[in-house]
Amino acid sequence: MYQQFSFAAETCGQVEILRLKGYLEDTGGTTLKSHVQKCLDTGICRIALDFSSIELISSPGVAALLDISGMVVDDFAGQIAAWGLDKHHSVVLEMSGLFFMAQLVGSEAEAMTALAG
Repeated sequence: MYQQFSFAAETCGQVEILRLKGYLEDTGGTTLKSHVQKCLDTGICRIALDFSSIELISSPGVAALLDISGMVVDDFAGQIAAWGLDKHHSVVLEMSGLFFMAQLVGSEAEAMTALAG
């Protein structure tokens, strides 16, 4: 059995760090999108996604991540950096096209460097 999806949010300067946990599915994706929209509405358009505690991502979860990346990058000219993906999820998200809009990095420190500026 998988853990229900949750996330912890931390604002660090102009970057919103989102530490994702559990099973990212439709309901969790909707909650995550809502949080990112609130960040964008307040002017924070640099998003750091920590996937290191993600157990599973469903198809609706992938769709939510694609919606989020479209909002951040296309609608607000923002940036996304992600880290902590296992090989399986990295391949799935790469095939979905997420990494055309989000940068995959090796660590939180690399994400903060990528989003600086």
